Amino acid sequence: MHGTVWSLVPFLVVIPLALFTRQVLPGLVAGLLIGAYMINPTPLGGVDTALQYILKELAVSDNLRLIVFMYGFGAFVGLVRITGGVSGFAQYMETKIHSGRGAFIVTWLSSFLTFMAPDFRIITVGPVMKQVFSRLQVPVNKVAFVIDATATPLCAIMPLGTVFIGYSIGLLGVASRHQGIPMAPYNLFLLSIPFNFFSLAMLAFALGYTFLKSDKAQEKNSSAQPVESIEKMRSIGSAKLAFAETSLELSIPSPISKERKKRRHDSGDELFPDPIELVAQKVKPDALNLIVPLALLLTLTLFFTWWDGHLHSSNILGAFIQANAAKAMLEALLSTLLFSFIWYAFRKEPIQRTLFGFMQGGNEMMAVNVLLVFVWAVSAISTDLGFVTYTEQTVGRLVPAAFIAPAFFALGCMLSYVIGSSFGTWGILLPLGFSLATTEHAALPLIAGAVFASGTFGGFVSPLSDNTVAMATVMKIPVMDYAKLKLRLGLLVAVVCMILYGLVGWFYRGT
Repeated sequence: MHGTVWSLVPFLVVIPLALFTRQVLPGLVAGLLIGAYMINPTPLGGVDTALQYILKELAVSDNLRLIVFMYGFGAFVGLVRITGGVSGFAQYMETKIHSGRGAFIVTWLSSFLTFMAPDFRIITVGPVMKQVFSRLQVPVNKVAFVIDATATPLCAIMPLGTVFIGYSIGLLGVASRHQGIPMAPYNLFLLSIPFNFFSLAMLAFALGYTFLKSDKAQEKNSSAQPVESIEKMRSIGSAKLAFAETSLELSIPSPISKERKKRRHDSGDELFPDPIELVAQKVKPDALNLIVPLALLLTLTLFFTWWDGHLHSSNILGAFIQANAAKAMLEALLSTLLFSFIWYAFRKEPIQRTLFGFMQGGNEMMAVNVLLVFVWAVSAISTDLGFVTYTEQTVGRLVPAAFIAPAFFALGCMLSYVIGSSFGTWGILLPLGFSLATTEHAALPLIAGAVFASGTFGGFVSPLSDNTVAMATVMKIPVMDYAKLKLRLGLLVAVVCMILYGLVGWFYRGT
């Protein structure tokens, strides 16, 4: 379709609605429906067209593979948590710590075993390190910040075995397909890692903050959160607890049901208990239930990636470049899940427990999958409306290539801070960024890195981010006080990154 200014309407609806509602999904649904009615302006034609786009995107093999991967990865995390692997690992760490410096070293080293997802790292490391650092009289805000800084920023740049990489590859694949970019999505992701300046700079800043900052100036502490936040989280916790009890009463003998009233009216530590964690509390901690499946997942991912590309190249590096990484990661994940069930059965874990962990963990990823589907559909319908053609003819000529990366980084930081979602920011901005980049012949890895960095900023510092709320709750500090600390330090890093994007965008040109 010939591009006109009307082709911008879906995206012009998505972004303001996301900012107004502080949720991404309502904007995506509205943008999809408006675009669909622009194509088929009959009473039911728009709805039918929107459904056709959704089904069309789900029929793409790479998209469907990603949906399965995201569910399976959530299931994997659920398995290692519910079988005591997480608590066992936490207990093992606690036995190795005898000083504040040693505690921080262990905190950093633990990231190599808990990098798969930010929430997973926070839930795994946060509670045990809180106890350790409390004994060592280290300010709790500093502990929370260090754990948080080694969660989202690290996960965003890890090249395998994370929930972020599957989502990122899916978005890159769709954007590349709509722009006619021949580069493999995984290769493009690898090339974007050095340009994710915020993740890299935040890790460097956190390293200095950890070992160079003096602990003499004690930070303000508060053991209670605002009443409104407590009541809200307690209601969420009651809903989660009710779900866990209903699911487990007929399958796993547990005293959870008997303590229902006590837990629901208790104002103690668990403000919103996780169903998997509730069951895992009754399981004997065993670090091997985390270490063995995780080591297998990483090993199989590397092997299957090499195997998929080894027929097309005579060397290892070439094999990794030529491989279909998304396919290899899914094969490795499914193989690991199969082995994990056998491993846990061998270690006498009840099948009811492992199945519950599998299903509950996988279901936690369904919200992300729904978001992905609508991002794909909105991108496809905007392309058919002539979005690419219009940006090439108008907007692309007005924006110099050197300014694209810093502009998208700034816009993404504002958007992600307001909505508190890395995934949502990436889904909204990546199609726009790639369209402008191909028009102006800007470096695609640089633009992708800037978009990923901007989403990481909001996912890390926003008070609406799941990670901020989870960490503040685990550490028993007020959410807004903790969010202000992260924003103050995060803005310092973001300003430096903005300057870097301007300099690199001016001198660097690529494909």
